Amino acid sequence: METSDISVLDAFPRAAGVALPVFSLRTRTDAGGGGILDLIPFIDWLAGWHQRVLQILPINEADPDQASPYSALSAFATDPSYISAARLPEVLGSAAAQRWLRSLQLRRKLTALREAPQRQRRDTYKLNIRLLEFGFAEFEASPQTERRQRFEAFCERNAAWLSDYAEFRALKELRAFASWETWPDALRGREDRALAEVRSRLARRIRFAKYLQWVAAEQWAEVRAHARARGVLLQGDVPFVCGRDSADVWAQPHLFDLGSSAGAPPDAFSPTGQAWGLPLYDWQAMRQSGYAWWRQRARQAGALYDLFRVDHVVGLYRTFAIPGNDGGTSGFVPPHEHEQRDQGHTLIATLVEQARPARLIAEDLGTVPQWVRASLTQLHVPGYRVLRWEFEQGRMIDPRTYPALSVATTGTHDTDTLVEWWKTLGPAERAAALEALDLRSVAPRWPAPHLPLLQRMYEAGSCLTILPLQDLFGWSERINVPGTVTDDNWSYRLPVAIEDLDRVPRIRARMAALREMIDATGRA
Repeated sequence: METSDISVLDAFPRAAGVALPVFSLRTRTDAGGGGILDLIPFIDWLAGWHQRVLQILPINEADPDQASPYSALSAFATDPSYISAARLPEVLGSAAAQRWLRSLQLRRKLTALREAPQRQRRDTYKLNIRLLEFGFAEFEASPQTERRQRFEAFCERNAAWLSDYAEFRALKELRAFASWETWPDALRGREDRALAEVRSRLARRIRFAKYLQWVAAEQWAEVRAHARARGVLLQGDVPFVCGRDSADVWAQPHLFDLGSSAGAPPDAFSPTGQAWGLPLYDWQAMRQSGYAWWRQRARQAGALYDLFRVDHVVGLYRTFAIPGNDGGTSGFVPPHEHEQRDQGHTLIATLVEQARPARLIAEDLGTVPQWVRASLTQLHVPGYRVLRWEFEQGRMIDPRTYPALSVATTGTHDTDTLVEWWKTLGPAERAAALEALDLRSVAPRWPAPHLPLLQRMYEAGSCLTILPLQDLFGWSERINVPGTVTDDNWSYRLPVAIEDLDRVPRIRARMAALREMIDATGRA
């Protein structure tokens, strides 16, 4: 092993893992979507099969009607739909909550949601909020306790973002979640008198919003402690930008260029480019603040995760701007390459430092200049190697030659699954792929290539091999289809409850085969 490889393994273990959103978890007792505490049995299951990394999608709060985790109401707040509400001490101790849970109508609703093949975002969100309201009422009625003290301490520690967020969320509720840009002028402009009135009039709902974030943090801390005990690393996902209709933009509009929006230039996903409808950063203002907002995001990522993926990392070097209807910025910001290099390198180095001991991973897919990847290598930040996209001189690259400073995978939440991708290949393409991967003796017809392809991924030179869970079993269901808005996006759920995964012979046999591969390739 070369010295450079040893230094990589000092920071990033040679390990295997899976990618699965929290909302995709299924248990026998859930409410139609995965909760934070459902991660505990899933972590146990992964550890038993020597899978040592669990990669999730962002858990940031989104609008109740917004399923995508990449258009958040806050860069810091956890979505309350992920709170395991039924297991909170206050909910368990609330007579009103328990009566509600025992009602025949709700039991039928819960059964329907639990058995649904896909997540019903709106229904699970509403149900969880109602349970949390019962818990909050019980919490507020209780005498001073250790939990109350922990809550107050949490509010004090996180005041920098929590206060603005809680006021924002209370106002969103009051105004039926309408965009803050439609609010009265005094609220849009955050005038002192208007905010003072809000803090008085909506004091209880503001405190409720803070309670939601506290209980989410308490449950997450329990999961982190359990994951450490089982030797499983949690890998989070930091979205490149929050939604325009977010607490961050409302509270700090000077950090954003609201006359333009962020997007992506033409790439493999979209030959005409992508307009995301997300706010463009005012990078000059960000620099002048010493990237304070980004520093705060990095510190929070370090508190939540062992590893964290920074979405659209090239956007930190240069953001593709799309002007609004009344004009605005167009093209790359900053415009010049030397400015782009300096900005991105400085910002990534800042995030790496602020997030310690958590380690940063760059989502460097799509149209990314080679100098960006060189900068990431200098900063000791791994990028991604997606099997289907790694070619050299028209030939697929054998994963065994991937650099140690990388993450090997078969696909992302935005791609079709491994089996569906293989089906799209013509006979010549399949033969060429098997030839390039030194799998000449493997029959090209699925499922014959399945295990050999997974074997190559575990043999990859990359420090981490993290595969979408569906690809382990040849399942077809995907997470998202970019550029589309349908109920199928962001709604995938495990077809089997976590408690029953090892009861399915085919699943158990596949995991046993993969464990042998993991052990044999030094990823245990």
